[in-house]
Amino acid sequence: MNKQPQITDATREAFLTAFFRLAENKNIYSITIREITETAGYNRTTFYRYFQDVFALIEYAEDEFINDMLNSTLPVLGEGNELNEEFFRVYLSKFHEHHERLSVLFGDQNRAHFIRRIQEQTSNRLNSPIADTPENKIVMYIYLAGIFSAMAAHIQNPTFIDDEKLLGIIRRLFQNWYWKEVTRK
Repeated sequence: MNKQPQITDATREAFLTAFFRLAENKNIYSITIREITETAGYNRTTFYRYFQDVFALIEYAEDEFINDMLNSTLPVLGEGNELNEEFFRVYLSKFHEHHERLSVLFGDQNRAHFIRRIQEQTSNRLNSPIADTPENKIVMYIYLAGIFSAMAAHIQNPTFIDDEKLLGIIRRLFQNWYWKEVTRK
């Protein structure tokens, strides 16, 4: 499968595209492998070379976004992992770039699961000055759940609030609540 990476990537992308096309009109947890393979133009055997099941496909799509977001945002963090202006701008640009898929991944059926995965992967990759305590984990979860729910609402209705106002709210919540609420190492 790795002998021709362009073909491998194109085939995987065809399954993802088919899944997201189907998700425009159907609950993501009721989409079948048969529907994905028919829409993508491949057979089930080919699907199983790439994904164990539909849940694995969803997690792959989530991982693609999370990795892209973290690879883009972590290098622009300020000293002491402070969320500076550049961080927030890159962060928002990633949401715009992945808009169509995020509208599905942040949909009502999957939002809590996706936010939990973002939180876990962010925590694992961030060299954080925040102490690893149950209280801090709860604060982080509340903050991330709020931010990503706001981003999901923004993706679903981009004219509701403009980017600058949304970034201002996220920044103020971080500076005035989250950063003051967590304990440091």
